[in-house]
Parts: sequence; structure tokens; C-alpha cells
Amino acid sequence: MKSRIEKSTACSLVIVLGMHRSGTSAITRGLQALGANLGDTLMPPVPGNNDKGFWEDIDINALNIEMLKTVGGDWFSLTPVGMPDIELLRSRGFLLRATELLREKMNASAVFAFKDPRVAKLLPFWNQAAEHLRVNAGYVLALRNPLSVAKSLAKRDHLFAEHSYLLWLGHVLESLRGSEGKPRVMVDYDRLMQNPDVELGRVACALHLEMDAAEFEDYKTNFLDHQLQHTVYQPEDLWLDNSCPPIVREIYARLLDVASDRTSIDDPVLGSEIRKWLQEFERFSAGLKLADKQLERLTSQHQALAEREGQISSLNQAIHERDAQRGSLQQTLAEREGQLAGLQQAVAQKDAQIEGQAQALAER
Repeated sequence: MKSRIEKSTACSLVIVLGMHRSGTSAITRGLQALGANLGDTLMPPVPGNNDKGFWEDIDINALNIEMLKTVGGDWFSLTPVGMPDIELLRSRGFLLRATELLREKMNASAVFAFKDPRVAKLLPFWNQAAEHLRVNAGYVLALRNPLSVAKSLAKRDHLFAEHSYLLWLGHVLESLRGSEGKPRVMVDYDRLMQNPDVELGRVACALHLEMDAAEFEDYKTNFLDHQLQHTVYQPEDLWLDNSCPPIVREIYARLLDVASDRTSIDDPVLGSEIRKWLQEFERFSAGLKLADKQLERLTSQHQALAEREGQISSLNQAIHERDAQRGSLQQTLAEREGQLAGLQQAVAQKDAQIEGQAQALAER
């Protein structure tokens, strides 16, 4: 299957955006069937987490982690990364590092693609890097039922559902805002698993790429595995979870229309709705900051508790080792006392023998 378009308009850089546990790995792996190079420094698979790989560039991932730490955040932080944070990153030399890194990655192929869910939080920064390099960047926005995401994060990271829903909201809204006016397409993870040829065809059409039949067959046959799709919920199931904020339900329902091509992602009406959602999300800012502070405090307390438990464990180990040494010394002492008693007995026997011999001589 090929999309008949001019190669000169094809995207040379493809950025996959999406919330954690939203199928970004499966979508990114599928881009190889569209001629994209994912680099040669990919994060290895983790059994029980991403059994078939994250398809995530280690160098870009490490840079994102460092940048979030620099602005006081982490992957699970709810507070959005603002423009003052982006300026701070620029002032610390991160933009130069990012452009050098992208230039190196892109030189190896006509199309380079990468993903890291952290990119959604840092999208204004990566957009600046792409603009500096003057590359034709396209975006794939991964969509997944927020309930599936919440259940997956509860299992993997023990996050409360309310936290996961707000994380999903922030990642999705920032992805929509940061990709506005650029080549982009939204892909629903569950639809991809059901009809990978249709969904990759949509990506190829939107980003002006070409499908490679052999690569696609390998992707469909050897990579996609429904057994790895651990949580599958219907859209209406989301309405049964009272932990889910109404705005999340509203946005997800609307974006399902986008992912199924019932509504264009660049529809002006949708654009107005997105701006309204962003305004509403910005009203959460104080609450999001408070939640992050509370989580930071809780994390510090858990860390202090873990360190204390580690110290107690070390002390217990030291006591155990000392008791073992004491037992060994006692055993050695007992053995030496036994040896001494044996020597004393031997001496007594020898003395008795000598005394007997002396008495015998005296009697003669």
C-alpha cells in the first residue's frame, strides 16, 4: 500500500506525541513501515512493561529527563512546562544540545522519527529545535481510552486514577496545542491494533510518507500482539468511573471523532473547543501545583522511610554477623577447651603412669 504524493513534501522528522501507556511504542514501531528510521540507540525491552520494546531513543530520553529535572519536574508531574521554563532551558544550553542531537540522528536517514511521552510536556522546546534546523516536522498524536491508561499506570506505578486522568489531560492538550498548524494525525491505539493497515495508511497520507509492503507485513505479523494489549475498555466504560473528571470524558469523546476521521483535526470548530479546554485546564494550575508539592513531600517521606529501613536492615545484618562471629568464637573456645581438657587428661594419665613406674621401682 503506497500513498501517491511528492517526496519533496514528505516530513523528514516525525514526532510521536502521547500520554504514557497510550500505545506510543506500537505506533512508533509502525513508522518503520513508512520508511522512518528510529535510530540505533533504542531503549531495550522490559518484560511485563514493554515486552517488545519501547522504540525510544535513549539519548533523547536522557535529555528529556535532564530537562524536566532542570525545571523541577518529572514524568508524573501535573504542572505544565511553561514558556519561562523553556527560556531557562535555552539559557542552560539545552537547545544547542537538542539541535546537535537531532542533526546527528537525522543525518543517517531521509526520515527520522522519535517518541518519548515526556516530549508532550516539552513540545514548545522541541518545536524550537525543529524550527532552528528548518526541517519539515510532522506529528502523530497517540490516543487511548483514559480508563485504560489509568488502569495501566495503577498497575505499573501505583498512581491514583485521579492523578492519571489529569496527566492524560495535560499530555493530550499540550500535544494538540503544540502541533497546531503543522502536519499531524491522530491515531487511536485500539483502532491501530484492530486495523493496522488502515491506521498506518492514515499516517502515511497525513505526513506524505510511503508504505513499504514488506516492512508492514513484518510489523503486522511479528510485532503486533493482542496479548500485550492488557487493558481494553469501551468508550462508554469511562462514564462508569467516578474518578474521571467530566472534561476528560468530553475531550476523549470528541477526539474519537478525530481519530476515526469523522472530524478533521484542523476543523475550526474543534480548534475553538481546544482553546476552551486549555483555558479550563489553566484554571487547574494552582491545584496541579499543590498536587505536585504534596506528591513531592510524600515521595521524600517514602524515600526517607526507605533509607531508614535500609539503615535498620544494615544494623540487623551487622548484628546477625556479630552474632555469627560470637557463635564462631564460642565454638572455637569450646573446641580449645576440649583440646585443653584432653591435654590435661593426657598429662594426668602420664603422671599416673610415671607415678606407677616410680612406685614399682621403689618396691624393688
